[in-house]
Amino acid sequence: MPENSAYYQPELTLPDLLKRAAADPAPLYTGYMDEKGEIDRQTYAELLNEATSLACGLQALGMLSGDKAIIATRQNRETITLLWACFLAGVVPTVLQPPLTFSGYNPAVEKLKNVYRQFGEPYIFFSEEMAETDGLPDEKVKHVNDLDCSGNFEAPYLQPGDLAFVQFSSGSTGDPKGIMLTHHNLMVNMDAIRIGLDLHFPDRTGNWMPLFHDMGLIGYHLVPLYCSIYQFHTETIDFIKNPGLWLDLMSGSRINVTGCPNFGLALVLRYLSRKKTLPDWNFSSMKAMLNGAEPISVQIMNDFVERLQPFGFRTEAMMPVYGMAEATLAISFTPLMRPSVITAFDATRLDLEGIAVEVPVDDPGARLLSGVGIALNDTWIRITGHDDSPVEDRMTGHIQLKGPGITGGYYRKPEATRAAFCGEWLRTGDIGFFYKGNLYVSGRHKDIIFKNGRNYFANDLETMACTVDEISYGKVCFGGTTSRETGHDKVIAFLAGSPGEKAMETFRQLRNLLRANLGITVDELVMVKSNEIPKTSSGKLQRYKLMQRYLAGEFAETTLPAAILNI
Repeated sequence: MPENSAYYQPELTLPDLLKRAAADPAPLYTGYMDEKGEIDRQTYAELLNEATSLACGLQALGMLSGDKAIIATRQNRETITLLWACFLAGVVPTVLQPPLTFSGYNPAVEKLKNVYRQFGEPYIFFSEEMAETDGLPDEKVKHVNDLDCSGNFEAPYLQPGDLAFVQFSSGSTGDPKGIMLTHHNLMVNMDAIRIGLDLHFPDRTGNWMPLFHDMGLIGYHLVPLYCSIYQFHTETIDFIKNPGLWLDLMSGSRINVTGCPNFGLALVLRYLSRKKTLPDWNFSSMKAMLNGAEPISVQIMNDFVERLQPFGFRTEAMMPVYGMAEATLAISFTPLMRPSVITAFDATRLDLEGIAVEVPVDDPGARLLSGVGIALNDTWIRITGHDDSPVEDRMTGHIQLKGPGITGGYYRKPEATRAAFCGEWLRTGDIGFFYKGNLYVSGRHKDIIFKNGRNYFANDLETMACTVDEISYGKVCFGGTTSRETGHDKVIAFLAGSPGEKAMETFRQLRNLLRANLGITVDELVMVKSNEIPKTSSGKLQRYKLMQRYLAGEFAETTLPAAILNI
C-alpha cells in the first residue's frame, strides 16, 4: 500500500479545498456540456465566488452550521454551486434525484419524502422549473432565486471530524440509509484515488453519471477539485438519450479519466450498433476508464474495449474497480495502465465448496470473473466466514473493510449502524475472495439464489441469459424464493416484454440454456415492462424490489409457469 502523498493535508475541510483550488495559478475549470455538445465553463474561482454568494443567502434564511439541506436540482452547474454554498456555510447537504413528475407512483418522490422526514424536515432546493411539490410544505421548498444574497458571509469554524455530507443509499426507497461522511473521510479517500489514478495537472476527467450518486459527485467532481485538475460533465439524461455525447466529450476534450458501469457500457454498445457512420473519435488520451458500481460483466467489458479500439482506446485503459458509498467511494483499483485480470474459475467448486479453482477459459464449467485489483491507500480488506472470522485466500466469503475513509455509520439509525459493523470492520454485504493477490467480487449476499442445494448469484444467471438473442443486458433479472405449496426452492426470471408466443419461445430457450450449462431449472417467467425493472442511479439492478412485488402477487397476470411449456 503506497504512502500518503505530500499533497494530502489531513487537516483540510471542504471549504479549504475549494479555496486551494480557486487560488491555483492555472485557470482550472469545470466544463458543462449541454445536449448540443456545447461546453460552458465555470472556473474554480468563479465557483468559489458564486457559492459564497449563495452561502450568504442560506445564512439569510437562518441556516446555521450543522443544519441539513436537500438538493434535488436538475442541472449539474446549479447542483454543484448549491452544494458548495452548503459546504461553505457548514450546512450538511444530501443530493437526491430530482423528480421529473409528482404524479403516480414515483420512487424519486417516495425517497425524497422519506429523506425529508429522516433529515428533520430541512429546506429542499429545487430547480426553478420544478413547480410541483406534492404536499411538501411551501415554506420548506426553495429555489436559488428565492435567496437574498446581499448580506455579508460569515464563515463558520469547521473541523476535519465534522459531518460534511450525507449520501443516502439507493436501496429501498421506503427506508434509505444516510451514509455519514466527515471532511476527513473525504480527504483520505480522495487522496487514495489520486494516488491510484496518478492524477495531476493538467489531467482531465469526464463524467455522465448523476451527482446524486457517489461516483458522479465524489469521483468526478470532488476528486478533480482536490487534485487541482480540469473536470467535465454532461447531464445524465442527455447521455441516456444520446450516448454519443459522452464519446464526443471524451474525444473532443481529450479526457484522461472517466467511468462507466455495465449498464452504461451496454447502452453505448447499443448506440454504436445502430449507427451506420461514426465520427473520427480519438480516445488515445484515456488512461483509466473505471468500471465498477455493480458485478462486472466480462463479456460487455470486452465487447466495449474491442469496439473502441479502432478509435485509439487502449485495452489497458479499462480499469475494473470496487467501491461503495460506505467507504466514501473507492476501495480497490486494478493497477493503472495494466491489463484487466480476467480469470476462469470452476463454477461448481465456487458454488458448492466456496473455493476458487482456476480452469482453462474454454472449460465448459468455467465462470469468467474480473479481478478488481488491490486495496487503495488507507483501506484494509478481509474475507470472512459467516462467523466474521477471516478465511484463507481462494476461499469465498463476506467482504469486510476498515480504514479512516469508512463511514462512522448511518444517520439516525443506530441499529443499522451496529448491524453493519463487526468491531472496526464494515460488513459490505458483498461476497468475494482473494486469488493471486487480486480481489474478486462474485455477488451480493442478498442476491444469492438457492436451488438444489447450491448457491447461484443472480448476476451470473443474467450474464448467461443475455446470450439468448431476444434478451439484452438490463432487461432480465433473477430472484429466488421457496414455494408455499411444496416447500421447494423456486427460481424466478423477470423479463422485459409482453406475454405471448414469442415470450414463451424465449422462455424455452432460456430454460434449456440454464439447464444445459448450469443444471438449474427456471420455474417461472414473469413478464414486466422495461420501466418496471428497478435500478439504482448507477444502473445496478434492484432485484429484491421485483421479488417483493412478485411475492405480493402483483405479477399474477403476467407470470408464465414452466408447466405450460411441457418441458
